[in-house]
Amino acid sequence: MQKYACGAVALAAALALSACGGGYDDTYTPPPPPPPPMPVASVIHVDFTKGIDGWTPGVADYYDDDEPSETGYGWSKLPAPLVGRGFFLTVHNNSDDVLTYAKHQVGGFVPGARYNLTFSMTYATDAATGCFGAGGARGDAIYMVVAASGDEPKTVRQADGHYRLNLDRGNNAEEGTQGKVLGTIGIEGLSCDGGTWGQRTLSSTAAIPVTADKEGKLWLVLGADSGFEATNAWFLLGATVNVKPQ
Repeated sequence: MQKYACGAVALAAALALSACGGGYDDTYTPPPPPPPPMPVASVIHVDFTKGIDGWTPGVADYYDDDEPSETGYGWSKLPAPLVGRGFFLTVHNNSDDVLTYAKHQVGGFVPGARYNLTFSMTYATDAATGCFGAGGARGDAIYMVVAASGDEPKTVRQADGHYRLNLDRGNNAEEGTQGKVLGTIGIEGLSCDGGTWGQRTLSSTAAIPVTADKEGKLWLVLGADSGFEATNAWFLLGATVNVKPQ
């Protein structure tokens, strides 16, 4: 009986506390979620002399009846006097316009944040400046271009049958809202007969605005937009991309 009495007293006390509020606060509100991370500046270094994993090549700016031929790519040995390896890209332009490009997705950014990207690109070529050629001198008629986007760049057939990138890269020397022209491919002092290789770095301080996707990722594009109506073979060697939050 003693144990039962004690239990009854404890139960009565608990009910009394519950009736009086018993520690329950109906004005409680949960704390607000933590603020999203702040976007920060960063630098992306690309070194094609060590490999090309994660980079996908493509071509654009053509119609069915002038589709580029002799396309090829790979991680290949550089021609003398250069040493090492690079990202080899080649295409035969069967019209007066073809874009050869390589694309790659990078992550680690704040989802939905806006950034400004500036590029430098290092490449190898045997194209000289001031020469003659179909559609213009190779060294002066091929434009080294860069682009960036939150969405994956793809070659898409337009309503008029033109195969274009699905972003506003521009065309040849003309820039778009998502692309910049760094300069022409030619290196001064090389032979107009070709076969003598050199390397060059081009850069631009003009920024490309990009919004990171919902996973905090964005796409980079490096390429050569050719008005030279024949074959162009070249090597991507590296790139540096400076990323700054807006």
